[in-house]
Amino acid sequence: MKTRQLLTVAVLSLILGLPTFARAQKSADEAPPAPARAGGFEENVLALVRKVGVHGNVSVRHPTDNDVTRGVTFGPSIGLSPGTTNGWKYPVALSMFSEDLHSPSGTQFGSVRTWALMAGIGYGWHFGELSVGPQIEVGYAFNHSSLQGDAPQAFASPGSVALNVSNSWMVRPEFKAEYLLTPKFSIRSSLDYVRLRPDVTVTTPAGAVPNTWDLSNVHANVGIAFYPLRK
Repeated sequence: MKTRQLLTVAVLSLILGLPTFARAQKSADEAPPAPARAGGFEENVLALVRKVGVHGNVSVRHPTDNDVTRGVTFGPSIGLSPGTTNGWKYPVALSMFSEDLHSPSGTQFGSVRTWALMAGIGYGWHFGELSVGPQIEVGYAFNHSSLQGDAPQAFASPGSVALNVSNSWMVRPEFKAEYLLTPKFSIRSSLDYVRLRPDVTVTTPAGAVPNTWDLSNVHANVGIAFYPLRK
């Protein structure tokens, strides 16, 4: 009788323990995908880092406002190398440029240097080593202003003049083409429109001058690119 009771308890213990064992086995079976997901994320980050490069540019920038000017400029920028297949792309870039400000009398009195971090969406077509396509980027522009020349004379002011330009959002639709000479070097060109409307405040002893300066511009660019980590 005692033996039968022991067997009954043993069987019941086994039956009650089966769900716990099954859950433990299921958890063990589902555990491996987690490292795979982590590995995939790391690979995507590394692939993005390998696409980062430095550009050397020769640019022509034509402001849409007659009181803002800028001609041919030379400067660097940072961006991503083109892909290898047709489809959507997600460009990221650091844009740097400057523009000159003129008073209503036509006299230059200051300049604005802009640094903008941009990101957006586009579409690319690839023909061998040639990549072309449109894109649109949105970013935030950090603007630094400085007075130049005789600012008081530019505004016929008997005293000092102050200039302040706010930071602002920036939008840039663009069409670009890039040809890879080697896996790490390319030649590139682009045509874009920059929409940039910060608050430009000029203060004289007579008061604040109305905000009439629009820093938007049409920009054409030709340059070379170097992608040190691209394979």
